[in-house]
Amino acid sequence: MNLSTRPDKSVGTDEGWELATQALVEALNNKGWDYIEDIGGGAFYGPKIDIKIKDAIGRTWQCSTIQVDFNLPERFDMEYVAADGSRQRPIMIHRAIFGSLERFYGILIENYAGDFPLWLAPIQIRLLPVSEAQREYGEAVAANLKQAGYRVEIDCSGERLGKQIRNAELEKIPVVAVVGKREVETQTLSIRTRKQGDIGTMNITELQDSLDKAIAFKANI
Repeated sequence: MNLSTRPDKSVGTDEGWELATQALVEALNNKGWDYIEDIGGGAFYGPKIDIKIKDAIGRTWQCSTIQVDFNLPERFDMEYVAADGSRQRPIMIHRAIFGSLERFYGILIENYAGDFPLWLAPIQIRLLPVSEAQREYGEAVAANLKQAGYRVEIDCSGERLGKQIRNAELEKIPVVAVVGKREVETQTLSIRTRKQGDIGTMNITELQDSLDKAIAFKANI
């Protein structure tokens, strides 16, 4: 966490810069966050809070920023009508949650080496039909899970079960559910996870309960 202050080349008044910088200091103190001061690291129009993230090999990248800008409203002569009917000058706040979205995703992918936790994984569950005969049940289960808000897909490759499981492991899918003849008859799923391997048979309700708890606690099953 960085407090980036006025650079050598800047616009605006000393008073405006002091007011903006103090506002950010108070915001950081109110949150109880430790920070370091990046002297001269602010934008030319205002100071900022920078959140810098280290990537998988220790490089530091600026991501989130919050900037207070008293200058541009002045330069554009911006006004608003306050509750008492008076005309007031607004304060502009520039806020970038991720910074460059592509850079943020790159850091995230490298950090996890593609092995995303359950809550974050693009595909959370993959259903593996043993044969075409189990496809209809698999599609019904997938529809149920999608309606509940999970990111789920069915392996439609037609490969043998062992190859489907291997592909899911290589693609780092957090949860796979085998759909065979027995599962169709008992209306269950045989569950296998990246972290624990084969964890046994569950019905859809039990699976959803496990997924909900894991996602709520940012954990895996």
